[in-house]
Amino acid sequence: MSEKVWKNPIVKKGVVPLAYAEVTPFVFGNRLYRLENFKRRDDFPNKPSQYRFHEDGFRIRDVEADRVISVPLLNHYFAIAYVWQDRVYVYAGYLDEDLPWWNIRQIVMIVSDDLITWSKPKVVLTAENDEHLFNTAVCYDGKRFIMLYETDEDRWPKFTFKYCESDDLVHWRRIPDALYGIDKYVGGPALYFEAGWFYTLYLESLGDGCYETRITRSQDLIHWQDAPTDRPFLTYDPNRYTNPIHYPEVKECNASDVELCEWKGKTIIYFNGGDQINCGDLQYAEFDGTPRQLFESFFRDI
Repeated sequence: MSEKVWKNPIVKKGVVPLAYAEVTPFVFGNRLYRLENFKRRDDFPNKPSQYRFHEDGFRIRDVEADRVISVPLLNHYFAIAYVWQDRVYVYAGYLDEDLPWWNIRQIVMIVSDDLITWSKPKVVLTAENDEHLFNTAVCYDGKRFIMLYETDEDRWPKFTFKYCESDDLVHWRRIPDALYGIDKYVGGPALYFEAGWFYTLYLESLGDGCYETRITRSQDLIHWQDAPTDRPFLTYDPNRYTNPIHYPEVKECNASDVELCEWKGKTIIYFNGGDQINCGDLQYAEFDGTPRQLFESFFRDI
C-alpha cells in the first residue's frame, strides 16, 4: 500500500478589498470583528513605507456589516486584539515622536468593553538594552497569560521571538530562556494554546525574497517541535499577480502575518500576500473545524 500523502486542509477563499496590512480577527458579543493596522503611506503609493508614519494606526471593523466601529489610536502600529472576559485588550507599538520609523521601544495596552470607548494607553513592555520591538501575540494557558514579542536584539537574527507571562494582562514578566528563532529568520508571529501545547506561527525565509508561514509547538516555550518542512501552514501562489495594474511584473512570493479565530464552527484565517517590497494584499482562508484540529493536523503521524 502506498504511503498516504499529507494535504494542507486550509482552503484559500479570496482577497479582502482595500486592505493591505496585519489584522487580527476576533469574536466579541457574538459578532466577528477585525482589528486592521493601516499605514498612511498606503494613500500615497509612490512614497516609501515610512512616509508620514506618525499617522499610522489601527481600526476596528465589524466584518459582516463591513463597517468601521472605531479608530482607537494613531501613531501606533503592530496592534493585535485579545478578548478576555467580555473585554477587548489591544497591544500596540508606540511610534515615539523622537525616534526613527519602527524604532519602537514600548508596547502599550488599551482596553474596551464596547469597542468604541477605550482606556488611555498604558505601557506594559519596554525594550531591553538597544533592542526594538515589533509584532506581539497573546494567549492563555489555563493558569497565566503568555505574550510573544519580536525583537532585534543583536545576539540573534532580527525578529527573534521572546516570551513573557502575566497574571492580569497588564504586568508582564520575561520568561528566562523562552525563545524561538535564535538560529534562523522568523517573523510575523501568532500564538495559540491548545490541549497542553503552545502553537507559534512564524515566517520562514525560502531565499530569493520568498516567504511562507510555518508552524511549531512547545509545551514549555523552551523546547520546540517544528512541523515537517513539507507541511507549510500557508504558502504563496507563484503564478499569481498581486497587483497587475500598478505592478504588472510582480508575482506573489509571500504568505505572512497569519492570524485566525474560530467562528460559526470554522476557523477563519487572514494573511498577507504580495512580495513584501512592492505590493501586498490581505487574503482570507477557512478550515472546516476548530483551531485545535487545524494545528494538530500539521503534526499528525510524525
